[in-house]
Amino acid sequence: MKLPRAMSEQLVRDVKEEIRGEEEMLHQYKEDLPPTLAGVLELERQEGIELGIERGMKQIIFGLFEKGAEDEWIAEVSKLPVTKIKEIRKELK
Repeated sequence: MKLPRAMSEQLVRDVKEEIRGEEEMLHQYKEDLPPTLAGVLELERQEGIELGIERGMKQIIFGLFEKGAEDEWIAEVSKLPVTKIKEIRKELK
């Protein structure tokens, strides 16, 4: 069942408004935290981003291993040391 266009557009506006409200509450909450706790939360967020990037890189490197790419070539294009590529290769075994 498809909603009429006017109802669909209203729903989108309502959802966007609700999301903006949630973002404002989160921002206010973060501002109210003591500097040390806010810093800890920011550090945790940054570490999460770095972990995600590392996992993504490993998935790509695993795919390159499967395609038969050489460790030296992978190191060159990924800008990682060959020793790190060899460590990642060992994780597959």
